[in-house]
Amino acid sequence: MRLVLGPNDVSEDGLWYLLHLFFDIGLLHVGFWIGVAIASCFILLDVLYLQKKLKNNPKKTRIQLFSLLGVTALVAMVHYILEKVLDVI
Repeated sequence: MRLVLGPNDVSEDGLWYLLHLFFDIGLLHVGFWIGVAIASCFILLDVLYLQKKLKNNPKKTRIQLFSLLGVTALVAMVHYILEKVLDVI
């Protein structure tokens, strides 16, 4: 998110300090929950499905990496739809 939003340019003087804190803390909270969603989905996928299917497979790490990227793309797409299209977030 720091790459998308850029650096925190809000002044830390006076009442602008609250906006400065909101920017930093907001990034932490949103980033945390999106990270938890991605990690939970990937761990469940890996533990419940991939470990059984990929026993003794030499390409196990590559398949896990691509599944992690797929889960990340899926969560990003759901987040985009909820934020921009449906205006829920």
